[in-house]
Amino acid sequence: MTIVARYAARTIAVSVFGLDADRLDPRSQIFIDANNPSNRISAQQALQTVRQLTHGLSALGLKHGGCVCLHAFNNIWYPLIWLGVIGSGARVVGSNPKYTKDELIHLLRLTKPIVIFAQVDCLEPMIEAVAHCEMDTKIFIIGSHDASHQVQGQEYGSWRTLLCEPEGDGHARTADGKPDQERIAAYAMTSGTTGLPKAAMISHRYIVALTAILEDEFHHRSYRPSQLICLPVFHAFASPLALVLPLRLGLPTFFLPKWSLSEYLQAIHTYAITDTPVSPPIVGALTQLPASKLPLLESLRYVISAGATLPAIVQNKLRDVLAPTAMITQCWGTTEAGWHTIGSCSQEKDRSGSVGRLLPNAQMKLVDEDGNLIVEEGKAGEAFIKTAMLFSGYLGNPDANNDSFDSDGFYRTGDRVSVRGGYLYYSDRIKETMKVKGWQVSPTELENVLIQHPQIEDVAVVGDIREIAGGLSETFPCAYVVRSGGDRVAPLREQDVKNFVASRLISYKQITGDVVFVKQIPRSPSGKILRRKLPQAERDLTNENVMAKTEEE
Repeated sequence: MTIVARYAARTIAVSVFGLDADRLDPRSQIFIDANNPSNRISAQQALQTVRQLTHGLSALGLKHGGCVCLHAFNNIWYPLIWLGVIGSGARVVGSNPKYTKDELIHLLRLTKPIVIFAQVDCLEPMIEAVAHCEMDTKIFIIGSHDASHQVQGQEYGSWRTLLCEPEGDGHARTADGKPDQERIAAYAMTSGTTGLPKAAMISHRYIVALTAILEDEFHHRSYRPSQLICLPVFHAFASPLALVLPLRLGLPTFFLPKWSLSEYLQAIHTYAITDTPVSPPIVGALTQLPASKLPLLESLRYVISAGATLPAIVQNKLRDVLAPTAMITQCWGTTEAGWHTIGSCSQEKDRSGSVGRLLPNAQMKLVDEDGNLIVEEGKAGEAFIKTAMLFSGYLGNPDANNDSFDSDGFYRTGDRVSVRGGYLYYSDRIKETMKVKGWQVSPTELENVLIQHPQIEDVAVVGDIREIAGGLSETFPCAYVVRSGGDRVAPLREQDVKNFVASRLISYKQITGDVVFVKQIPRSPSGKILRRKLPQAERDLTNENVMAKTEEE
């Protein structure tokens, strides 16, 4: 029986609450605040809290299939609220706590949450977004002391007011007629392969199957693992490690609210952390540490990087300063289909820069630009994936669903990949979406913001990939802009364009590359932007002429 098949009929609630008592010490500390270790949750406390919240949400009137938004930075209560929502039969969507009001408005209109759990630190933009949408949504606070909080004369109660003693076992029951494992448990925000952010529908099957595979991987550890989570837990890379797995394995999991090099190093050293998921910029930062700081990393045994390309030279530079038994590896995946590959502890150390081997039960095919299957070793093509972790489509977006799968049910990742000796190698994106600091960013989203500027007639956004310090590369979004407004107003300048985006979108979606003013955006007869022709577009030198005239005067 395969790993996934053993768990195929389980829901998340059964996976967590059906634990064998012999496998999990109820007193073991599972979720720990890395900055304040006295703030911790035992296995027994965690399970009790989840059951209480499940019952409290049901008592609140939350119905099966309703949506709850979890708007917070990493914290030890996040996994419990996440599990409690799903246990009640509702669907949870994790939002980026740094989202602006405009981005939150899009998320709220798409997912229509009935309840929102928001951390005090990121509460006000959420309140403004809810008011703008005129939604009758209940907001509860996640705070340092979980006290009520007042904003503009309105008081918001603590999420703890929902903790009620359950009747019976407190488990959710199927209410929509679907098999338990096919019910939707969560929405995950993603740019997909193109267009505005979408809500990928994530089933119980997806989450439990991926947890099962990772649980099997952890059983191969030759040491007792502990993990530090500094990446956002609403992201598809960190969430499988942070939300269900710790309770399944009794795995001590330390949380940092966000990445900070000093706090990260201190936590690794203080708690003798063995395992940690990271992004390539974090790997780059660790390779730049002075020799005096390297002993702080001596406990690490398994470091896994994802979110963007990690060059072999950078990966191996970190490996060479870690303990001889440590492994630094990569993972490749998508929000829509979970993790696709992993560098396993049971495999030999790979210094080639691969993203590991295909996970059990996953099928992949590579397709060239003409739609032909690629069978040659080492030849790159677009990767199509079929796995038990496949999402159930995009919420309210049938056109995107149709574009995402081929006739055999394989998901189109939009990633260019090759295979050599059983190892997979990620090259770049084929589709329009850009990878910026490990996040998928849709040019269309930035274009839709910029076109609202009264002095912009047309616009196109592309990613400029540049090499940065430490051997890494980074994508800088650039804008090609056609001005409007004539001579009635001062000519639009580069900083005006950047400021306009910065006021409306989160930091990693901003225009950090060049702003190029052009006379026309190259488009196909159907109106599609021809992005490859943008560098050859005729320049609009209005700004340069104005500056020259000013200097003459």
